[in-house]
Amino acid sequence: MKKKLLFAFVGAIALSGAVGLSACSSSKDDVGEVSPNFNPNTNEALVEFVFNVAPGANHASTRQTADATQAYALTDMSGDKFRGIEDAHVMCFKGGDDGKFLITPATADKDFDMARVAASNSLNKEKSTRVLEMSLPINTNKMVFYGRAITDASESGYKDKYGHLDGSDGYNVTADLSTTSFHLSKRLGTTEKTQLELIERLLSSILTCIMETNRGTNDVTQDGWELNDGGLKSMKWSAFNVSNGKSPVNPSIDITQLEIKLGKVYKEMTTIHADQGELRNGSGPALLATITDLWTIVNGVRCATPTNKPEAMAKYMADRIHNELQRYFNGTVTNDGGPVSDVAFKSVSDLITALLADPYWPGSGETALPTTEQNVFASINSYERLSDFPVSFALPQGATHLRFNKTGNTDASKPNYIPENGFYYAVNFNTSAVSGEFKVDDYYYPAELLYFGNSPLRVSDVTFKASEYPQTTALWDDTGDVFWAKTDNKWEIPGHVKTSTRSVAMANDINYGTALLEMTVGYVSTGDNAISSTKPLQDNNHYIQNRDYSVDEANNKIVPKDGDFKLVGVLIGGQYPRVGWNFLPNLQPGERQGYIYDNVIAGGGSIPAPGANTAPNYTLVFDNLNYNPSTGAIETTQNTVYVALELENNTGSGFFGKDNLIPNGSHFYLIGALNPTAGQNLTSPEHHALPPYKDDGSLNNVKRVFVQDHKTTVNFKIGEFSLQYAYLNIPDLRSSSVTLGLSVDLSWSQGINFGDVVIGGNTQTN
Repeated sequence: MKKKLLFAFVGAIALSGAVGLSACSSSKDDVGEVSPNFNPNTNEALVEFVFNVAPGANHASTRQTADATQAYALTDMSGDKFRGIEDAHVMCFKGGDDGKFLITPATADKDFDMARVAASNSLNKEKSTRVLEMSLPINTNKMVFYGRAITDASESGYKDKYGHLDGSDGYNVTADLSTTSFHLSKRLGTTEKTQLELIERLLSSILTCIMETNRGTNDVTQDGWELNDGGLKSMKWSAFNVSNGKSPVNPSIDITQLEIKLGKVYKEMTTIHADQGELRNGSGPALLATITDLWTIVNGVRCATPTNKPEAMAKYMADRIHNELQRYFNGTVTNDGGPVSDVAFKSVSDLITALLADPYWPGSGETALPTTEQNVFASINSYERLSDFPVSFALPQGATHLRFNKTGNTDASKPNYIPENGFYYAVNFNTSAVSGEFKVDDYYYPAELLYFGNSPLRVSDVTFKASEYPQTTALWDDTGDVFWAKTDNKWEIPGHVKTSTRSVAMANDINYGTALLEMTVGYVSTGDNAISSTKPLQDNNHYIQNRDYSVDEANNKIVPKDGDFKLVGVLIGGQYPRVGWNFLPNLQPGERQGYIYDNVIAGGGSIPAPGANTAPNYTLVFDNLNYNPSTGAIETTQNTVYVALELENNTGSGFFGKDNLIPNGSHFYLIGALNPTAGQNLTSPEHHALPPYKDDGSLNNVKRVFVQDHKTTVNFKIGEFSLQYAYLNIPDLRSSSVTLGLSVDLSWSQGINFGDVVIGGNTQTN
């Protein structure tokens, strides 16, 4: 075998034994000795099916890494991590010229449903074949094979570790190949989606009530100042957000420092630059971090000693906000104005009770919360995990996005419970970096490890023993080539099953039906742009301070150390969740592209200091050939695929990303673009063809980002200005209109090697 790549696996299939008399033979060459195993009633013969597989080596058990994807070096075959093959189908087809692949979907003349053809670790380095008996139709001249790696559904986190297809519809192999399909599994089921939307409604309503805090209508005195003027009784928190520099309590004087603090908090909370692509994080951790900062500032105002009436009013309002925060959150609050700590959500049932009794719900001009809404909220009483929402739904931390509605519910796309000056979670959203509509239920598990073969046949009038076929795991093709050469005068290539046929072999290997992304992450570490103490990372502080406050400040500088940033997830955009019989995209009406989200990272994901990379991480995806599934016509332009890296900030302090603050401990996202015109060319398979197949049998090795049976390799690099492109929420990657796929034979063929790809960007944003 000439390929020296990683990922050993399935080799050729050989059918050995007497095959039988052809009732529809027309050539004199089809006349031969009738096999004693021939059944004239079925026109089939009992044959031996010789199945050869090359299992992988012993590697650590990490999700979507070496053992899950069988990504093993051919030179390292000492282990026994072969996952086995189940749900196997061997399909026989007649017609057309010998030596051709099955070009278009057809109905099989015989479908052998072989169930579990090879158990986990049943094959090893020394023993790589298994002999099965089956009845083979005569005149068969091509075969198609399907199979999937065995997955233990009782294993914790098995969907994340091995990928997952969507229930009974996910692995749908039928004798009529036009209805055969494979479908990625959504991470959010119908029930989970409903529950997630209810929690979003609850959280956005709580935020709305907090920001709607007002002075109240009672006569009050604060630190000796009476706050009973007519205008003050209707004053809201929002009144402190002024642009003229004057006190909202006494417009004849400059705004006081306590008023400035409340006004700044209100502005930061409610100003979301959606028109510029900002995505505000709506996760539980993000909300708790936000409330901690908000509460700390409010507590400082609440505990201050006012020197005039405007400051007294600010202190009174801060106390009202403090009381509102205590409705929904627990926290350690001092009475000396110090920082608030240990902020946590109260139970869901307590939150609902507090919301329904909240005097600030609903917002201005809205009717009271209807009974139907009360019943809806009551249905999520059992769901208590808000602190890690929406990760608790197997989604990325940045999967939910907050918006603020200043003008009332005039947008038909917004849920009907959003009041004026109220928060809501975006149903559809996009970003300035990658345009396109996206929804929260467009997240999918990675693909499973699938097998696919489409091959013409070799036939022989000689019966071979199973032991005569190649037995080694990684060298089936090499030794097989020797075997075929030694017995060349005994084989007809190409051929079809006829009266004298005793042995049959698939002429081409079985391959992986899915594609593989191998990626590492590190810092730019070579050349003039290498990250070092003299060329540190720069955040986006200058741009944001100038945008929001017309302040000229320098960017913050970060010299990364081991573990300052951590890879916690990978999102691959432009995924067609359904592929057809040939593992190429085949969306049905109503289906749309989405993300594959890979959330368990090899080696823990800690990014080392400049000069080294993370351990390789592997993600199984579908082939992304840009073509017309109805006609098979390949588009001239193959699409760019956008990959978002979900990273964790562990620098010990916050930094400013594209639109806002990335707090310490929070997740953020950097985009890498994989353009198929870049990188090295993919290698042509030696022992099989890539679909869509040409009528003349020639190969369609179209260069695209992901190719079935191929490994795409990329080294993502964080450059000097990458952090300036960091999103606090997940950007929309769906502008890539391609699909992703992987196919495999004995080894993963070499796909595009992108080398180093700087993520985010390598130019300063300001």
